[in-house]
Amino acid sequence: MKLAEIEVRLAEIDAMKPEEMELEALKTVNEERSRLDAEKTGIETEAAKIKESRKKVAEDITLPVIKEFKEENKEERKVENMNVEYKSAFLKNLLGVELNEAEKRAFVHTTVNTEVVMPEELQNKIYSTMEEAHPIFKDVQVLRTGTVISIVKHTTIVAGDAAIVGEGVANADEENTFINVSLSGKDFSKHVDFSYRLGKMAIPAFEQYLVKEISDRIGAAMARDIVAQIKLDLAAANKFSAVLPGTFALADALKGLGLLKSVGRVNIYANSATLYGKIASMKDATLQLSFIPNYQEAISAQLLGKGIKEEDALADGEILVLDPTQFIYNMVQDIMLERDKNIKTHVNTIAGFAIAEGTLTNDKAGALVTVGVAV
Repeated sequence: MKLAEIEVRLAEIDAMKPEEMELEALKTVNEERSRLDAEKTGIETEAAKIKESRKKVAEDITLPVIKEFKEENKEERKVENMNVEYKSAFLKNLLGVELNEAEKRAFVHTTVNTEVVMPEELQNKIYSTMEEAHPIFKDVQVLRTGTVISIVKHTTIVAGDAAIVGEGVANADEENTFINVSLSGKDFSKHVDFSYRLGKMAIPAFEQYLVKEISDRIGAAMARDIVAQIKLDLAAANKFSAVLPGTFALADALKGLGLLKSVGRVNIYANSATLYGKIASMKDATLQLSFIPNYQEAISAQLLGKGIKEEDALADGEILVLDPTQFIYNMVQDIMLERDKNIKTHVNTIAGFAIAEGTLTNDKAGALVTVGVAV
């Protein structure tokens, strides 16, 4: 019995009334009390010895100090180590390099019930690199659902929009036009070839090389896909040419902003050639008030208070005015990596693959200005 249980039982015995008990019962209780007293004394004696021993260890500075970790810290450390070892094992597996014992355990532990998945840290590095190179990919709503989804797009209000009405007069019932868009995804693929000799590179160098190669190409393809879909989804009236072909003027910017409906924070996107060749060289008399360079933030400048971001997915002469939060990009399959090798040419191949598709939920959330060529 535990000490607490013994003390409870002794208290119950003390509460008994001997004068009301029969002889045999009284003998049994007395024997039980003697046994419990001895047990209690033994537990207290042993506990005192342990306490004294611990005190001596704590006070003896010549003994090594062993830090006690809480159980949850041990578990966190175990998971962290497992993640580090799995990432190393994943990269070595791609290179075809033999795993050490810790990496083998982590690899088997993670893949025993699932397929070989890319480590989350590596996947996030690829996405982060894509976002740095293509700000539009970072700004739109990227949903990593892992499945096909259907988006309801509200296109027009046929009747019954908000209006001023007289007192006691009901406004007309709202009539809306909706369409369903299924985002089942498009396939994006990029592979890199490298010789067996190159495959001997250090793991950190290989990771850096892999992240850059895959993110650069898949990121560029996805950014182009996003821009192409936005152009397709925009209302026809929201796509127009500059008033003066070959020249972007303040009037064009004002028209683009004026066409937007039901938007929040708006950005302006253009590639570097258009930004520095068309926007920054505006000749309006009010240029100093409308275009302001920005040397500190993630944007290159501001036009009428809207941030300008360099996006290479746009063609020369295209300027996109957009509320990016109204574009939804569904990742049906997160970026995955697969490996193959050609024993004839002694070349390793690593392929990156992803499935994604997006849509603009509001066809008036943006405007596309085509500057064109001077005549």
